[in-house]
Amino acid sequence: MYLLLVEDDQRLARLLIHLIKEAGHTLDHADNGQLARSYLRNSHYDLLLLDWMLPEVSGIELCKEARSAGFKGGILMLTARDALEDRLEGFAKGADDYLTKPFETEELLARIEALGRRIHQPLQDQQLEVPPWTLNCNNRQLKHLNGQSVELTQREFQLLELLMRRAGQGVAREVIFDRVWGRDQAVTDNVLDATLKLLRKKLEQAAPAEQPIQTLRGLGYSFDQQ
Repeated sequence: MYLLLVEDDQRLARLLIHLIKEAGHTLDHADNGQLARSYLRNSHYDLLLLDWMLPEVSGIELCKEARSAGFKGGILMLTARDALEDRLEGFAKGADDYLTKPFETEELLARIEALGRRIHQPLQDQQLEVPPWTLNCNNRQLKHLNGQSVELTQREFQLLELLMRRAGQGVAREVIFDRVWGRDQAVTDNVLDATLKLLRKKLEQAAPAEQPIQTLRGLGYSFDQQ
């Protein structure tokens, strides 16, 4: 799934980013409400993880705004506010679930998976389509219109999902490092280059006459529709 984590506690955010990516998901992180608004305007998420108390714009206001704008994905509120009236307000503003701090990370991951199964498309049916390619976000399998399929590693899947969700747009190397490996991971350029090389090779084996991953000199990469 593609998640947006809005959390201003940097230590907690680093931990959650690592765990969520290790679970096979792709995510963006915003540490304040204004930045989260920008992400919500420019990306399509399956699930929002919103801290209630945030600088500039509260998580509960983001929740209300997202629902008013037509967001159909899951919303999980993360907060130390555990009074019944707070929970009721969260549900009234559009939250699907509510997890009070401190919480066990295993429970958070379980709730993320549960919400993934409950949102409009079942998790097993979630697909990204950039013709002639279709990416199944549950089994990490990529299929070409010619019938050939590609099995992906976790990192290959996360990289490809990021590029396909922004198909036709340039994605900077720095963004790829941040979204796929995390800004706190000691990842070198060689690691990204090697991952891209292996991914491109798999795509070429499935469709020899095509290569949708393009290098944008001085910027990064893009996934182009044929």
